[in-house]
Amino acid sequence: MKKALITLVVLGVGIYFVIGLFNNNPPEPSITVDKKKLEVARGSYCWDGLFNSICADTISPPMLIEHHEIKSVIVSPESELKIEFEKEPNANTLGVNRWLNDNEVEDVSLSNNVLIAPKEKGVYIYDVHASWEKGSSSYAFVIEVR
Repeated sequence: MKKALITLVVLGVGIYFVIGLFNNNPPEPSITVDKKKLEVARGSYCWDGLFNSICADTISPPMLIEHHEIKSVIVSPESELKIEFEKEPNANTLGVNRWLNDNEVEDVSLSNNVLIAPKEKGVYIYDVHASWEKGSSSYAFVIEVR
């Protein structure tokens, strides 16, 4: 009985590490506001796997939102949007941009992985970008301030 339990534990740990070695996808963010989880679309990324590396260049965040038919989440002015990853990005690599139009962006400040929504009503498209030891990735999401 004891040998069977030890075998199962070793097998489980082994499977966990094998899956991690073959995972060629960057971590997905969890972006929440007022207990609501926002839908995100992965943008451009580069990621190193055990046997291969992948780089993918995608369309702009406004076009990603449209392509994936992501609906905006309604938030109150100056709401706090929390950005979390299951695997934390490298120090000082997490950043956010707000898209003003298809070609113009502005940096948005973060404090403890929290983004503050604008005061003004409107629809806002953002992209989050971060880096890890295995690579980097970006993600797009949209909110509507009402």
